[in-house]
Amino acid sequence: MKKIKYLPVILLLLSISISAQEDPGKHEGYKVEPKELADGTLYGGDIDTTQQVLKISDIFANLEAYQNKKVVVEGTLSEVCQEMGCWTIFTDGTNEIRAMTLHKYFLPKDLQSGLKVVVEGEFETKEITEEQAKHFAEESKNPKVKPEDIKGPQKMYRIKASGIKVLK
Repeated sequence: MKKIKYLPVILLLLSISISAQEDPGKHEGYKVEPKELADGTLYGGDIDTTQQVLKISDIFANLEAYQNKKVVVEGTLSEVCQEMGCWTIFTDGTNEIRAMTLHKYFLPKDLQSGLKVVVEGEFETKEITEEQAKHFAEESKNPKVKPEDIKGPQKMYRIKASGIKVLK
């Protein structure tokens, strides 16, 4: 009977172990594979040149119209994930959007802020947990808020980016 009493604890530890192994932020072997173009460096898939390039202010002027829609947006790079290069934040000076590579490709962690970027992907407004927000802050070079100061769910504006081009 005592063995059954500890079964839930054993299962919990096993599930934590398995989820830690599946954590994409912890795996090795990721690499940056840029594609040099005439107008910049592309990470991920090609940017659709037939689609209108939006400004971040266009998105924020009508968030609902762009929700879960494919967009191409231009902005200024402000930050790159320092763990793997799996996300970047780009801004127009007022608003910012996090471009997520979804671990399908990676950016160089040493990309300088201030570079112009064009991002293509699906835009969404998403509520993330306190834990997720702390995780992003921990991966940040210069977090706006210290991880320990983050309380409760947070709103995130993001693009599930199929491609990110750093312009020349």
